[in-house]
Amino acid sequence: MSMVELAARSAVPSPRTAVARTSARRPSERYAADTSLRRSARQAVEALAASSGLTTWYLGRIDGLAMLPLAVSDEATGVVAGRRIPWSDTVCRRMVNGLGPAVAPDITLVPNYVRAPSAIALGMTAYAGTALRDGDGRLLGAMAGWNSRPGTVVQPGLELLMTAFAELLSQALAAEVAADAAQRAADRASVRRDATDRVTELSSRVGWGALLQQEDRRTVERGVPVALLVVDLGRVRSSSRLQKATETVVRALPDATVSRLTARQFGAILPDVDPEEVEASERGLTTALRAAGFDATGAWAASGEADDLSAVWTLAEQRLYRARRDGARP
Repeated sequence: MSMVELAARSAVPSPRTAVARTSARRPSERYAADTSLRRSARQAVEALAASSGLTTWYLGRIDGLAMLPLAVSDEATGVVAGRRIPWSDTVCRRMVNGLGPAVAPDITLVPNYVRAPSAIALGMTAYAGTALRDGDGRLLGAMAGWNSRPGTVVQPGLELLMTAFAELLSQALAAEVAADAAQRAADRASVRRDATDRVTELSSRVGWGALLQQEDRRTVERGVPVALLVVDLGRVRSSSRLQKATETVVRALPDATVSRLTARQFGAILPDVDPEEVEASERGLTTALRAAGFDATGAWAASGEADDLSAVWTLAEQRLYRARRDGARP
């Protein structure tokens, strides 16, 4: 890195400093909020555990490639609210994909269920589950119960009961997802009023720090995954070229929140995406920028890789500089 680049680097706040310049967060906001959705979910799984014939129930939200339990009737089993489970390991994934029945009093009779890693780890002998979907049919999560002892007698009407609970909770979960999207739009508008880069009219590096703080709160409260993508343009020789780069980045990432981080670097917040989607976004962005004549390099990191989003940002920037140093190309 040249002396000029080092000087430019030192002239802007670090990820930790940029986030610290925003308003301080109350300690209580570091913990998941006891929202009405989670209260209702707990009531539902506890009611089902008491009446269904299956001793343990949970309700979870799809989180990229994982299931995030929002409420669990008995955490002694090892399934804990807030602790992600690989979605591919679950019996729920097999149930949602039609590989077995909604209610299986003896899962040894359902080969696709009994071989699931989660069924093996939990010693499942019986299972019941249903999907949570939004009004457009998009999968949001699942609610399921199980036993780990033989001879389970499932109460009559269980499938109807858990379907009714799932329909009610699906509405609440879909409303939460929609509320998160609306709040993100309001946050972007607020930050752009208060911390905008004059050349690109995007949020500045400090504005980006404010957005990360707001997004970090949602990640803690909702359990929704977030990825941060950073891209270096290479040398930019004029304001018109910078405007061209801005247009290219915004067009390539229509669902992301984009900020200008340094003279030659942009950042993007991508909520509720899985790693394959982020990787595809990074490739598409760098390809578009190179087609426009920029020597672009991109990198990203996700919320599960560090304690908070300022640390995720640091990780993404470290990967970006390594990629730039190594001359990464598609």
